Amino acid sequence: MFGNHAIVTITGKTWDEAAIATAGGPHSVAGATFTTEYRGGIEGTSICGLLIAYVEGDPAHPDSLVGPYTGFEQVTGVLDGRSGTFVLAASGNHAGGVARTTVEVVEGSGTGELAGLRGAGSYAADAMEYTLSLDYDLG
Repeated sequence: MFGNHAIVTITGKTWDEAAIATAGGPHSVAGATFTTEYRGGIEGTSICGLLIAYVEGDPAHPDSLVGPYTGFEQVTGVLDGRSGTFVLAASGNHAGGVARTTVEVVEGSGTGELAGLRGAGSYAADAMEYTLSLDYDLG
């Protein structure tokens, strides 16, 4: 579907999470904001906001929590020698200590030399460093 491919090492720099609503035990809705550094096929940084619905696990042990999440991540950086920003729409599920996520470039979100960027990808994060595989086309 897309003609280009990038492999990106993403390193989490900050994570700030707070409960929005709780219903006892693990059942809660939380909001998280985090920042990352991108290296490899994309060089840059990002900030992401997520909404998470926890349905299982022990809140005292975050790796045990299970639930789906959705959010948006604004990436500022360089891709194929072009600089600008773009937004990734992210959705996935956290289970077994792994966040399995699919992302899609939000149509029209590219700025600067990344205007017109389209793409989609995925990653599985079990630590603060993980690998994004992104297929894309530049406008």
